[in-house]
Amino acid sequence: MQSIDEFVTGQLAAWEVPGCAVAAVRDGDVVLAAGWGHRDQAAGTPVTKDTLFAIGSVTKAFTVAAVGALVDDGLLEWDRPLQDYLPGLRLHDPMVTGRVTITDLLAHRSGLPRHDLTWIGHPDRSRADLVRRLRFLPLSRDLRQQFQYCNLGYLVAGHLVEALSGMPWEEYTQSRLLTPLGMGRSNLSVGEMLTDPDHATAYERRSGVVVPVPARPVTALAPAGVINSSADDMTRWLLAQLGGRVPRMPRASGQPDGPPVMSPTTVARQHTPHTLIPEDPTFPASTRHAYGLGWLIGRYREHRVAEHGGGIDGFQTECMLLPDDGIGVIVLTNTSSSAMAPVVAYRVLDELLGLEPLDWFGDFKPRFDAAMGGMREARSVRRVVASAARPRPLAAYAGDYEHPGYGVLSITTDGETLRPRLGTLDLSMAHRHYETFDLEWHELGDQSHIFPLMFLSDADGDITGLTVPFEPSVDPLRFDRLPDAPARDPEVLRRLTGTYAMGPVEIEVALQGDRVLTVATPGTPSLELEPGHGLRFGVKGQPAITVEFELDDTGAVSRLVAQPLGIFLPKPLT
Repeated sequence: MQSIDEFVTGQLAAWEVPGCAVAAVRDGDVVLAAGWGHRDQAAGTPVTKDTLFAIGSVTKAFTVAAVGALVDDGLLEWDRPLQDYLPGLRLHDPMVTGRVTITDLLAHRSGLPRHDLTWIGHPDRSRADLVRRLRFLPLSRDLRQQFQYCNLGYLVAGHLVEALSGMPWEEYTQSRLLTPLGMGRSNLSVGEMLTDPDHATAYERRSGVVVPVPARPVTALAPAGVINSSADDMTRWLLAQLGGRVPRMPRASGQPDGPPVMSPTTVARQHTPHTLIPEDPTFPASTRHAYGLGWLIGRYREHRVAEHGGGIDGFQTECMLLPDDGIGVIVLTNTSSSAMAPVVAYRVLDELLGLEPLDWFGDFKPRFDAAMGGMREARSVRRVVASAARPRPLAAYAGDYEHPGYGVLSITTDGETLRPRLGTLDLSMAHRHYETFDLEWHELGDQSHIFPLMFLSDADGDITGLTVPFEPSVDPLRFDRLPDAPARDPEVLRRLTGTYAMGPVEIEVALQGDRVLTVATPGTPSLELEPGHGLRFGVKGQPAITVEFELDDTGAVSRLVAQPLGIFLPKPLT
């Protein structure tokens, strides 16, 4: 393992990664736990074996272990429909809703794609709220048809843990896993990590320069990726995953090691293939053919491997197990703008296996650089229709647009610019051509992400909504424009009520409650009016009919235009 020191130091420089920590175990012993580089570049403070890093999706295996504890306690069955435990759970397809199990969600085979922007940028949304929103998120595959990585499945698992144990996932995971394992440095919130004096600062590459970035709060999605840990603490997790006893913390003289915190059945189930994945032959020495539960399953140089990465703003982690060899390694880095973590992990495995090291840096670095450069080049040649000016003033696009799963996308004007807002996301907007705009998200490292946003209009030319492909595996998502403020104001609506006449034909406009207008002819049931742009309303159940109230200079209704039926005038009160 002595050669690892020089290798890691070289990798830090080659990838421009500020700091790194590595831990490894073999045959029940810790053979490596150390740090390199800086946890804070500006302060020059070093990374140690105790420095805290965000481990991202390596958290998923902890959540699987927590679920396994519920199974061991007789509170849950792996393959029983989830609705038996969560009666309020609804997915977009009712046939899937009635059959989906916790195994389906943990193995990423539910048919639900990522839909990550339902939670990224929304730290205030509760776990229960996001579970409720699942019913509005389109599926892209049938149940058990295909592997599709999805963080939201682990959100549901966390919600299930609370429903069955009576305590939040965080508390359950702490008491059932972290504390018994003696992982005293580890914690379950960004806020707690940032108050620790020995935590790593998050870094990303922005415009070619590595800079510090805020650590992203992970609240409702904590079961998918919130744990912060150190190299030393993670040795205990590696030992537990390999089925060994974990040293007590602190270890008393003559005291035996602690009992396993996971049953052998749970560990075996995690490392067993549950969903097949097409095998990528690019690197024959390291392949993946399936997903277990919280682990990718494959082969490394003819040895069985269970592996999972963890990436979140400013951090990248790689965790690998060779279960048949009793070997485990984890690499923690404080930038998400590199592929250094797997390169170092493979080198440690080669050393522990006594094999001639493979040149994973030579394989990964050119591909990484090509991918980053390719994105920039593709953006520079995107198709833009020349001289296709926008057909209406910017103010016409301003408004609130809602998708029941994603929430409200607000667009306001700022001089000659549109300003979009969706939760706390860092967004900007620029016209591309016609009524298509580029919605740009600036929080993805060196390369921001552009979503083509298209405004929709009705036959009258009013903007009724917009579409944006926030989830690339389904059709662009439609956000409907919310009614303008006057159409939601009870005082305004009250002034619209009354009798209107077109010759001998009369209609009655009434207010139902405080916010719903209805219209009816004498002796017929009332029809609800659905607010739209300005004071134009649709008629519920009659999509071809619109009702628009026109006001005079005093704010009184001068006439009611019902398309295509006629023009009605207010009937004076007698």
